[in-house]
Amino acid sequence: MPAEKKISAGQLMLMLFLARIMHTMIFRASHSASGAAMMLGLLCSTAVEAVLAIPAVWYFSAGGSDPIREISGKYSTAVRLLYSGYFAVIAGGTVALFAEFLSSEFSNVAPPAAAIILLILAAAYCACLGIEGLARAATVVFWMFVLLFGLMAAVNEGGFDWLNLRPFTAEDAGSFSDYFFESLSSGWWLPMFCVLAGHLKKGAVGAAYGYLVLKLLILETLLLLVTIVLWRYVDVIGYPIFALGAYAKTDFIERFDAINMLVWAINCTLVVGIYLFICSGSLKKPKPAAILFAIAAAVFGIFEYKNGLRFDQPWFLGFKLAGVALLGVILPSAAAVKLLIKRSSER
Repeated sequence: MPAEKKISAGQLMLMLFLARIMHTMIFRASHSASGAAMMLGLLCSTAVEAVLAIPAVWYFSAGGSDPIREISGKYSTAVRLLYSGYFAVIAGGTVALFAEFLSSEFSNVAPPAAAIILLILAAAYCACLGIEGLARAATVVFWMFVLLFGLMAAVNEGGFDWLNLRPFTAEDAGSFSDYFFESLSSGWWLPMFCVLAGHLKKGAVGAAYGYLVLKLLILETLLLLVTIVLWRYVDVIGYPIFALGAYAKTDFIERFDAINMLVWAINCTLVVGIYLFICSGSLKKPKPAAILFAIAAAVFGIFEYKNGLRFDQPWFLGFKLAGVALLGVILPSAAAVKLLIKRSSER
């Protein structure tokens, strides 16, 4: 049964963007790899994503509504479970990294396991509100992020030293490669798009490529600000956006720490709610399914936190890349070919 058309291209674009910016929020820099290497890596990975998105975008633009059912037919439940399992792991990893952030910067707020459980419970409630509720909330949270980011940039007291933006050299090849694959493996917006675009009223091209342009503009701006304002100081705190807030001050706000945490917590809840909504599509009863996968995500999140597992570890990079390739590129490519053959035979 095709998904009901309920959301606009702009709403889907913002949902995809908030998922990506959540990953950026909880990305912890292990060394100063910002600057030209990371900016070039982001540009190149975005260009590759633009090419990889062509099959899925074409499929929905050509009138397709469900690439999973298109290619798998009566076995669609099994394929949907692949999406559900993938995003349950991503959801668990997201809350685990957020709990690590809380433990590192706000150790008195809540024990990490309790934070994971509370976030998952709130996210499960959001998932049960459905795609329309998630899409409306995404618009509000996006403007909260823009306001926070713009304010931190405008009132930042750090010195803008353009000498920190060094030209790309052969020594930066390792940092470029690391960030390129990290950024590419974080492209699970493609599997998200394959599921959520079925709810679009219209505008698959605008949603997908609008997201890529928005992501590139905002993340490149963030990398530039972190580089010219902070550079080596980002090592001290580790979280680039959080570190940027350390230099931002106004007459009314001495530090942006608490505001950062508030916006991050709201965004984390919404984004994990979107992941759980995707998970719920594999079973006939979405609300019980969302709760079931919420429990799975919470268990994995606690396990990941306790064992120090991280998104940037080799096995996790491989897992993320495999999911992007299989669920975001190969499957929609097969669905697009099948749809094309069907349309050709009907002429």
